[in-house]
Amino acid sequence: MTELSPAAVAEPELERADWRWFRLLVAGNGASSFGSYLNMVALQLFVYQTTGSAVAIGLFLVLRMATGFVAGMAGGAVIVRLPRRAVMISCDLVLASVLLVFALSPNHLRLALLPVVAVAGGALSTTSQLLLRATVPDFVGGEHRMRANGLLVTGRAVAMALGFATGGLLVSWVGYTSAFLVNAATFGISALVLATVRLRFPGRVQAPRQESKPGIAARGRLVLAALVAAPSVLAIVVVRSVDTFGSASHQIGIPIYATQLQPGNPASFVGNFWATWAVGLFAAHQLVTRVYKGGPRHDERAFVIGTAVMSAAFIAAFGGLGQPWVLLVALVAGLADGFTEITYTTRVQAEPEPARGLFFGLTAMAENAGLGIGLLIASGLLEVWTPLEVAGLMHGVVVVLAVGYLIRTRYRATGR
Repeated sequence: MTELSPAAVAEPELERADWRWFRLLVAGNGASSFGSYLNMVALQLFVYQTTGSAVAIGLFLVLRMATGFVAGMAGGAVIVRLPRRAVMISCDLVLASVLLVFALSPNHLRLALLPVVAVAGGALSTTSQLLLRATVPDFVGGEHRMRANGLLVTGRAVAMALGFATGGLLVSWVGYTSAFLVNAATFGISALVLATVRLRFPGRVQAPRQESKPGIAARGRLVLAALVAAPSVLAIVVVRSVDTFGSASHQIGIPIYATQLQPGNPASFVGNFWATWAVGLFAAHQLVTRVYKGGPRHDERAFVIGTAVMSAAFIAAFGGLGQPWVLLVALVAGLADGFTEITYTTRVQAEPEPARGLFFGLTAMAENAGLGIGLLIASGLLEVWTPLEVAGLMHGVVVVLAVGYLIRTRYRATGR
């Protein structure tokens, strides 16, 4: 397959050709993201209706996050040592195959296959997204990475809205088998797009000879050395992990709050909330392009401010506001979530290889660990506390950390 190298063509041709292919890649990634969100809805419904146990759903999610954590741990090595296009295509094809077998199996076998689906989904989806994030600068050039990240977040927002909206409907209309077949097809579409786009996928990153086969301890020292060389990246990784910890409170709390608020029709509240949130996520690209008219910057403060705004908005969502105000808060939360996703990804992409891949792997580990711990704590607290109290505590930790970081950087900048 012929690769189109940005360095080998003139700038006008780069703009015409590479962005066309990159938009196709965004569409393919949107297809797999749609499959992931559809998968989330359909599988959780299947687990609950088959077992009648909320604990079973929790175990399924924990297993998926645990494998995502392991994938993040190994992600840096995968990014450095393996050809990225081939790995991403393989992830999609294996996941499509697992879902195809799952869809065509009878119900009693599906229960036995659930752990396989959880492991495949957590490990392969995490690995594929790590590779995509780390490779964006190679696709479009370092100066265009914020625009590219904005397009990816926009595609994810559309996929999320459609996935959440159609997941339950597909199960109701055509049943689980057809829903899982559609799910498998989305990953097949993503693999086909990855195989056909004419973008420059880097191969193996050359490492020093003595580091050609590092063990776990050596790899840990390599990550530590990279973080010492880039302390600002360590700061946003910490904030990112605490952010996902806080997010667990609203992921579990919103269905509970909706049931308390609208016991006759909680699904309506949940659907409207997340649909409005997705609109904010969709608009985040436009916000970023207006804030950073001159292109991407190394501004960790913008990421931290966006994180604090998002957490504050989710706390306010549980404050007993009227429907229009709750939707406005959801819009702000989605806008801030998309803003932080774009600015965080763009900042980490500024690091050179192989540190870039190591950082994205570390972030995936931190995100999965933070969310997993948060889900365990939030589920226990919600047995005795209200959703507002739990969100106030867990998202409050995020706000306090963010404000502390901003105060510290302000005083450091003034020399005090």
